[in-house]
Amino acid sequence: MTGGDVDDELNQILKKIQAPSTHNLLRDEIACVTSAFISSTPDAATIRSKAYVVISAFCQGVRDKKGRTADDATKVILNTFEPTVLQLLGETNEPALLKGISFLTALFQVDSPAASTIFSQDGVIENLMDTVDLSPSSLLSQEIAHLLGQACGHKICRAIVTPQIVRWLEFNSRQTADLTLQGAASVALIKLSKGSASDNPENGTPEVQSSLTDELAARMVDIILSGQATSSFDAIEGLAYLSTDPRIKESLSKKPNFLQRLFALVPIQKSDTKASDLNPTLAFGVVLIICNLTSFRPRLTEEQKQMEKLKRMTKVNKGIPEAEDGNSTLDDDDHVKARIRLLVASGVLPVFPAALGATDSPGVRLNIGKSLSCIVEERENRGKVLQSGGAKVLQSIINKALSTQPTNSKTKQSTLAAVDLEAVQALAKLAITSSPVQVFGPNVGAMYDAIRPFSILLQHQASNLLQRFEAIMALTNLASQSAEVASRIAIAEGLIDKVELLLLEEHTLVRRASVELICNLISGAEVVFERYSGDSSNSASKVHILLALSDVEDLPTRLASSGALATITSAPTACAALIALQFDKHRFLSIMTQLIDPSALPKQEAQDEAPLETDPGLVHRGIVCVHNVLQSITDAEIRERISKEAAESGLLGAVIQLVKGQGLVKDQAIVQQAAEIAPSKKAGKKVTPAAKKAGGQGKVAKADWKEGFKKKQVGVADMTLLTTISNESVNDNLQKRWTNAEIYTYIGAVLISVNPFRDLGIYTDEILKRYHGKNRLEVPPHVFAIAESAYYNMNAYHENQCVIITGESGAGKTEAAKRIMQYIAEVSGGQDSSIQEIKDMVLATNPLLESFGCAKTLRNNNSSRHGKYLEIMFNERGEPVGAQITNYLLEKGRVVGQVENERNFHIFYQFTKAASDEHREAFGLQGPEAYAYTSMSNCLSVSDIDDTKDFRDTIKAMEVIGLSVEEQSDIFKMLAIILWLGNVQFEEMDDGNSSVADTGVTDFVAYLMEVDGAQVQKVLTQRVMETTRGGRRGSIYDVPLNPAQATSGRDALSKAIYNNLFEWIVSRVNVSMKTRSAHAQIIGILDIFGFEIFEDNSFEQLCINYVNEKLQQIFIELTLKTEQEEYVREQIKWTPIKYFNNKIVCDLIEERRPPGIFAALNDACATAHADPTAADSSFMQRTSGLASNPHFEPRGSQFLVRHYAGDVMYNVAGMTDKNKDSLIKDLLDLVASSGSSFLQTLFSQIALTPIQSAGALVDNLMKAQPSYIRTIKPNQNRSASEYDTKAILHQIKYLGLQENIRVRRAGFAYRNTFEKMVERFYLLSPNTSYAGEYTWSGDSKSGCEQILKDTGIAKEEWQMGTTKAFIKNPETLFALETMRDRYWHNMAGRIQRAWRNYMRYKHECARRIQRFWKNNKEGIVYSQIRDYGHQILASRKERRRFSLISYRRFMGDYLDINRKSALGEELAQAAGIGRDPVIFSGRIQLLVSKLGRSSKPSPRFLVLAINVNSSEEGDPIISCVFKTELVTHLVKATNSNVNVLIGPTVDYSKKKDKRAQVKFIKDETVRRNDVYKSHTVSVPSGEPPNSLSRPPAKRKPGVVRPITQGKLLRAGGPDKKSQSSSRPRPAAQPLPGQTTSKPALPHSSVHSSTPASSSAAKSRPPPAPPRVVAPPPPPSPPRQPAVPLYKAKFAFEGQEGEMSLKKDEVVELVEKDDNGWWLVKKNGVEGWAPNNYLELVPPQAATPPAPPPPPRKAPPPKVAPTSMTADASAKPVSVFPGMAAGNGTAAPWKTKATISNSDSSPANSRPSSALASKPPPIASKPKPPVVGAKPAAPKVGAKPPIPAAPRPTPTAPTGRAPVSKPTAPGQVDLAAALAKRAQRMGSGG
Repeated sequence: MTGGDVDDELNQILKKIQAPSTHNLLRDEIACVTSAFISSTPDAATIRSKAYVVISAFCQGVRDKKGRTADDATKVILNTFEPTVLQLLGETNEPALLKGISFLTALFQVDSPAASTIFSQDGVIENLMDTVDLSPSSLLSQEIAHLLGQACGHKICRAIVTPQIVRWLEFNSRQTADLTLQGAASVALIKLSKGSASDNPENGTPEVQSSLTDELAARMVDIILSGQATSSFDAIEGLAYLSTDPRIKESLSKKPNFLQRLFALVPIQKSDTKASDLNPTLAFGVVLIICNLTSFRPRLTEEQKQMEKLKRMTKVNKGIPEAEDGNSTLDDDDHVKARIRLLVASGVLPVFPAALGATDSPGVRLNIGKSLSCIVEERENRGKVLQSGGAKVLQSIINKALSTQPTNSKTKQSTLAAVDLEAVQALAKLAITSSPVQVFGPNVGAMYDAIRPFSILLQHQASNLLQRFEAIMALTNLASQSAEVASRIAIAEGLIDKVELLLLEEHTLVRRASVELICNLISGAEVVFERYSGDSSNSASKVHILLALSDVEDLPTRLASSGALATITSAPTACAALIALQFDKHRFLSIMTQLIDPSALPKQEAQDEAPLETDPGLVHRGIVCVHNVLQSITDAEIRERISKEAAESGLLGAVIQLVKGQGLVKDQAIVQQAAEIAPSKKAGKKVTPAAKKAGGQGKVAKADWKEGFKKKQVGVADMTLLTTISNESVNDNLQKRWTNAEIYTYIGAVLISVNPFRDLGIYTDEILKRYHGKNRLEVPPHVFAIAESAYYNMNAYHENQCVIITGESGAGKTEAAKRIMQYIAEVSGGQDSSIQEIKDMVLATNPLLESFGCAKTLRNNNSSRHGKYLEIMFNERGEPVGAQITNYLLEKGRVVGQVENERNFHIFYQFTKAASDEHREAFGLQGPEAYAYTSMSNCLSVSDIDDTKDFRDTIKAMEVIGLSVEEQSDIFKMLAIILWLGNVQFEEMDDGNSSVADTGVTDFVAYLMEVDGAQVQKVLTQRVMETTRGGRRGSIYDVPLNPAQATSGRDALSKAIYNNLFEWIVSRVNVSMKTRSAHAQIIGILDIFGFEIFEDNSFEQLCINYVNEKLQQIFIELTLKTEQEEYVREQIKWTPIKYFNNKIVCDLIEERRPPGIFAALNDACATAHADPTAADSSFMQRTSGLASNPHFEPRGSQFLVRHYAGDVMYNVAGMTDKNKDSLIKDLLDLVASSGSSFLQTLFSQIALTPIQSAGALVDNLMKAQPSYIRTIKPNQNRSASEYDTKAILHQIKYLGLQENIRVRRAGFAYRNTFEKMVERFYLLSPNTSYAGEYTWSGDSKSGCEQILKDTGIAKEEWQMGTTKAFIKNPETLFALETMRDRYWHNMAGRIQRAWRNYMRYKHECARRIQRFWKNNKEGIVYSQIRDYGHQILASRKERRRFSLISYRRFMGDYLDINRKSALGEELAQAAGIGRDPVIFSGRIQLLVSKLGRSSKPSPRFLVLAINVNSSEEGDPIISCVFKTELVTHLVKATNSNVNVLIGPTVDYSKKKDKRAQVKFIKDETVRRNDVYKSHTVSVPSGEPPNSLSRPPAKRKPGVVRPITQGKLLRAGGPDKKSQSSSRPRPAAQPLPGQTTSKPALPHSSVHSSTPASSSAAKSRPPPAPPRVVAPPPPPSPPRQPAVPLYKAKFAFEGQEGEMSLKKDEVVELVEKDDNGWWLVKKNGVEGWAPNNYLELVPPQAATPPAPPPPPRKAPPPKVAPTSMTADASAKPVSVFPGMAAGNGTAAPWKTKATISNSDSSPANSRPSSALASKPPPIASKPKPPVVGAKPAAPKVGAKPPIPAAPRPTPTAPTGRAPVSKPTAPGQVDLAAALAKRAQRMGSGG
């Protein structure tokens, strides 16, 4: 039959089985089903799956039939399949056997009872083993091994597994030729081992040795590593069984290759992979192994712990050895967490979504949920779980679990089973750690779906307190996401009620979380707001609870509850409830005072209540509450009463202090709101919104306390958040903000500044401090934020920074530069005088260079006419140590000419208006109107410029810079020279030549220049020409100049002097600001002239606009072009953005080949240098070649350049001459002849060309990390109210703001090299750092990726390039920085917290030990008396069994006379005892003689006191239950003067002169007490005479109160070493980019021990305790061996330092000690063992020993322990266990002492005698003997030592020796003892 035929036949059978009518399988159908499981058939996998469905459906149908029992169903299945299967199994041919074996194996998986019955039939297993022995084919062996694997899982089958089968399985598990057979045999052995252990817990596993487990696990690992698919199934199954063993868990988790191979068995599903392609069974096995490896030990309750302890005790009593301590150690929390980290590092997380996609099995879902719950237990793993899709996996598991559970009839919703809560808890942990968007994604529906499982977890009966806490925290985070989510949470069934119950929980964290959730719901959910602000009494009660919670000690709870109050008090009903509470309890205003200012409370109240921690948030919330309550009051009488009580409670004083600025907060919004509370002012305007319900009462506007901390935002602060991106939308946003005095706006990290043309007061010190230490998203946009970012990045990343400020002239560039310098100088710290000097100099450069480099233009009153790049040098601590200024392109043409209504440089007007008289006299100085250079533009003053004040600032700046008086004088002299040169006028003579109009002016100039006056006139009006011929020097001519030429020469000299003076000032400033020490980083600030378009644009404008083009090119390179190119280069996913690249404009100006504008200009100057007009014409001709450039257009004597900022028309006239910018030789000779060294110095400097200056600037900027400020000029009129939309749109367009927004929204905000990232953030990952050391041994890229994963950053937030890491949002970077800032703080906090916890724990332990000792020390006294009684008897008397029980104690006063009970008082009065203490009292029987009759026992009360009179009558015969105790007290009371005689007869005086005798005989028929008759007492046999008291019984389990005063970081307690091995300290590694590493710490070798060595150390038995001095053992007999051998009579489970023994185990004796413990040796290891557990092994004699005597009949067997002395180190709890109260109160005997001569000994209460009246139970077998105290150091709180003497030493007479052991039987001579005592007392009296 083909595979297709079999498949069709199975389909037909399945249809018949599923039919409603009963169907019995036919023979052919049975044959088809049984043959369908052979693996060699075509399409075996498909057919076997179908066959499984068939037999499963058949068996299920049989068992589901109504009225059929399980046994009947089994019989039906057997009747169907058994004949066929047995027939097949009885065959000898292999095909038939394979059919039967494969079918029976499958039947085990479907219906194990039927399969077990068939397998157990006689001859089945024997036939199979015989067949495989005769013809051991590979396939047959595999099938038999699989069958045995299934059978060994069932007890009935394991019973028939023979040793031969075990050997066969062991052999095949070791062979490696057939891995499938090896795996199947190993699985069978594992199941047999596990099953046999459970079948025979007392005898262990006889079939399989326990040492085989590790070997089997190693084979399973090898099979999986081999990669063979067929054998992996068995290996996975075997490891699933073995991985429950802690040793196996530890071993598997340390095999990364195995783990990776194991995880690869469940491949990650790709788009082309179907879930059906994955094997569900395999997926389940892998997930089960993972679950076992990650499982924590169950957290047991106290009751469960006690039950486990009892189970262990039961096992020990039965002789079952306990599990090794090593296993429990390997399964502690630290080991489990270490295993989880190893699994995560090996890639376990992707397995879960793949396995969940492979199968929908409930088992897979359950195990995945458990695994993830364990993995997210450690916070570091939660981010990795989120990145791998763990949240979605958990949601799928939870949703599936909800869909499969039955629906509640009331709520119409399904709930979750207790086993499904772990998945919900894991999801809650993720929701607590990360934001809801990170956990659930942007889809709000997923958040809605998560509310229900969190609500179930909170309310489920099986959930513990931790799960409820985490559910609340997760719901709190969800509620903070949006109002919609909060509303959904509020309407969850029963959730609010449960949370409100938890508000009263004693646990602080649970209560805090509940309050925070309620606070969020009140703010976000209207239904909760109405619930708390309604007008019902229930709502008022809830308000009262919130008020009470605002007065607890926990600060976060107070913040949340007071925040909720601040919100609900916007409702008048809530205010009314608070007012009513104030009138009733007078608490509301006091609590508000406590919130606002605790110091304002009245003294009495402040003394009654402990001061609570305060916070600015509490102040604000208190102000809001009080403000709302007062606003709601409309009744004048109530307002007056409230005001009075406010004053009495201190609230009014607290508010006044706050208004005065003396409170905790200074925020103006809070202060303003507080001011409104004052009684003399209005409370504020009420806002009455529309009622929510018809007829509802109006409400005051709902308060949000957060609004008081921030100004209402206008527009968007970051334009990347604009809804639509266009130039118009950008303009609209800027206009809204500018109109509202918000001049700063962000585009990502780029600051856009719109000049306000007015003082907004936003640069004060107070505002500056707000930005210090804040990232830019925490505070509103500001130039201070850019400065803070640059300064922070420099310190954090150790990279140079620069701030590039660009924009039009008048847009505010210079102001922005000044504010950046102001901020850096303020925050850069440094107390050294040199550092402060540098700061002062940096700030002083502003007024100095503004005076010499700025001027009034048509567009700007303070326009920078030069470029300035200020570089501030910082040391490693971020302190400025120097600075340097680079000057670019000073507009020197302004010195000699300005357009109408502009001005020359500021310094000329300052100098001429405010110069000192000395300068005026020396330089002939007059007003600005007297000089041509300052008056030709007709603008001498500017309305908003004070030249006189500015001149004083300039002088002060010079002094700060360090310019001497002489240097200042030289500077001013140069200015005077320039001014007077401008007044030199020329006249045209008849010959057309020029002459000086006023030689007096030239003479004064010559005076100032210190040259000859005639020479000045000559060089200004003539020019020396030299001719050359053939390369030889020719003639020299004096060529006269016309007036125009003379004027040009004069102006050239003036410009040269000023330009060189400016350069000298800059260089002199640099000399003063040079670095004082080595610098580490630099911050550069570029303040350069903006783009200029004038009516007459010449060479100066071309240079200025060229530099701005280069700056724009830098901006494009760094923000647009380079960024996109970098994404491509780094292989980052990116969507390109189109933008205008102005490189074509830069090339037009600066390119050399083909020549650009500057190149053409230089060529024209070189070819036509003599004639400026000819040079200009040559330049025009050369520029015609540039016409092909679309951005250039020649227009006659002009040319047009289309710049990025607009089209500019340039005039060619004079360009070549300005380009040459060189003085004629005559003028240079004039300067050289000057007597002024300063003037000569000015002309010794070398100037750079515009191209060279621009190139140098670009090079400097490219060396630093840039920050951008793009300034915008709102109008051309410098108006504070005019907003020119057209002009601003033009600036927006050419600045490229729209493209910048697009790139920012699509790009990455931050990127850095892997080395820099690792160097900066390696502290944040435990995998890359240890105790601050860098420990990552991999490359920088993997280390960087590890850091980002460990910090929990979502994968979509970052990408890894080839050399750099890219972070998308700045918020992510800020989060990393915040974590890094908190690292060391957290480390210190952890150390402090651990120390405080340790001290609290230590103190609590000490208190408990002291309390326990106090509660139990009384019992020690009674124990001493009891032991003294044993010594008195001296092993001469058989003992009653009840007198030897462990809790029997000699309490003495059993009638409670000393404590004055009713009976006790009556007896004391009758006996006339008075105040004498009673040492013994009890009920007795006294033998009373009757006249003519036999003596009879008569009941009496016996009271033994100190003062007893002697009796002259006969001796009393007393029958007392407490005989030994009575004798002991008598001996002590008489100071051992009483002889204790013990014997079978008692001879006594019946009367004064008549003797009698009482005999004692043994009678086993007497069951209880003694029977007296005719002077004969019949007594039953007792315990042997040498018996001692029983050892203390196990303490009754009670409620153990946990120690809450301290929390241990590790299990075991502070006084115990943690059994878990600490994380090995990794070796420190050098940071990336560093060549040398830090030296290794001295103790690093200790931490570098391998886990193998540590585990080996743990596997060794504990060392024996140090020996104590003990008597040497007696010499051994000659015939005994050299070392005496002892055999264990009972099993003994030892602790640390003790030797564990098994029954009949032989050990060597090393040392005997007399305290009941002997030192023995076993297998070379020494340890202590109780001596009464050991018996001597008889020595081997030379002759056979004599036969033992016949055994004699004895009473029921009783164990007779050897003598024992009490150990001083025994714990007091062990004296009388079970008698202490379970609640930790005092012991019941903790009363006043009654023991004589012991004033400080406490007494105890009267015990019940019920135990003494019960017959002793007959033991079924002897109990183990008592274990004495081992010789060890005494522990804290141990029992004090018992006196070694057999009895107390008598005080008198001193010579009498105590009788320790009488040799003859006798009686207690009571009368004689009492008589002697009376005589002694009488004589003493």
